[in-house]
Amino acid sequence: MAGTRWRNCRLVVAVLVIAGAWLPVRAEHRTAALHLALDSIRQDELKEHVDYLADERFEGREAGTRGGRAAGEYLIGQLARLGLRPAGSDGAYSQPFGANYRNILALVDGNDPELHDELVAVGAHYDHIGYGTAGGSKGPVGYIHPGADDNASGVAGLLELAEAATFFAKPPRRAILLAFWDAEEKGMLGSKHWLAHPTLPHRSVVFYLNLDMIGRLRSDRLVVLGTRSGYGLRLLASRHNTDSWLDLDFTWRMAPEADYFPFFEREIPVLALFTGLHDEYHRPSDRPELIDTAGMRRITRLALGVLDELANTDALPAFRPSSRQENEAARKRLAEAQPVLPAQPLRVGITWRRDDAEPQTVEITAVVPQSPAEQAGLKPGDRIVEVNGLVPPDDDALSEKLRTLPGPIRLRIERQGRLQTLEIQFSQKLKQAA
Repeated sequence: MAGTRWRNCRLVVAVLVIAGAWLPVRAEHRTAALHLALDSIRQDELKEHVDYLADERFEGREAGTRGGRAAGEYLIGQLARLGLRPAGSDGAYSQPFGANYRNILALVDGNDPELHDELVAVGAHYDHIGYGTAGGSKGPVGYIHPGADDNASGVAGLLELAEAATFFAKPPRRAILLAFWDAEEKGMLGSKHWLAHPTLPHRSVVFYLNLDMIGRLRSDRLVVLGTRSGYGLRLLASRHNTDSWLDLDFTWRMAPEADYFPFFEREIPVLALFTGLHDEYHRPSDRPELIDTAGMRRITRLALGVLDELANTDALPAFRPSSRQENEAARKRLAEAQPVLPAQPLRVGITWRRDDAEPQTVEITAVVPQSPAEQAGLKPGDRIVEVNGLVPPDDDALSEKLRTLPGPIRLRIERQGRLQTLEIQFSQKLKQAA
């Protein structure tokens, strides 16, 4: 596997020239060790894991069955091969519970004296629905449901994250819990059990990242759930999308349908990655040959970048209580609300609103036709991340700067999770900068 294959590292250093009195944007850089970790995520290995776990010998990996037990043994073998520390019960990788179920758990220890007791957890459920059930199967019952996308894909991604962690030059500041949940298909029983009976009782989970059904990427669209559960999570995901260049669908949907939800209920910020439902969902036709392993690699690389930042940043986003009252209907109402344009002409040609979930950005609500902003390519829904290299200030100061700054004005924006720079010119010739 890739743990034995070292490749050339790439070092990227970003230098930000700071001017003016606004709050500067933190310079972003990736260490050589992180690049090695990113490069260790391999398409052929993802395919190998999916093919193995979705093989008919596992009989659909139903929790509590011989197929589910065999899948757990495969995971234990992979974690042991990587030399990762067991984090289950009594020094083992497994945490037995319920009707012959068991979670499989490993730990990457943190090394910061003040942060190493904090846990960033990343999980994926490894069970599926076996031969199908009347309530769970969407296809004929009595046939093996291989569960290649649901959720051999997420498990394969998590195994690659586990291997990538062995490429870190030094331990992360916070500990990372790698959790392979059992009995998710029976009501998220594995994650619920671990939260009620943690195997690391003196550690505190401060963030949870979930991988579930990441194997059917279509039109570059990746659904990202949970960005409203903490502050700045949309921008966090976007920062690590620069290589994968996915269209991120930041849904406001939060429902008890996957392992992120028990953490969310305990007021722990969460992110969950998901490529969406399809005609093979919970059917015998959810087979390995339909899996997009190239897309899986892009998603897993994004997940590793997010995980690395969460494990090493000084302070993590706090839980955002108002996310409990938000949903897709509220998001659509807000998006459809018509902004009121001011009576006086707008020099740049945009209006915006603040979003407390993303305190370092402003969201564009309207773009005046034929304005410099429209000619520069700005659209409603874009989020301004930087103005001339600096974080947008408060509304009055931002209005003043946009009214008085000489052109060109360079805006760093986020659009569907993609960061790009647009340049506003106050002349007939307007251009977009890469």
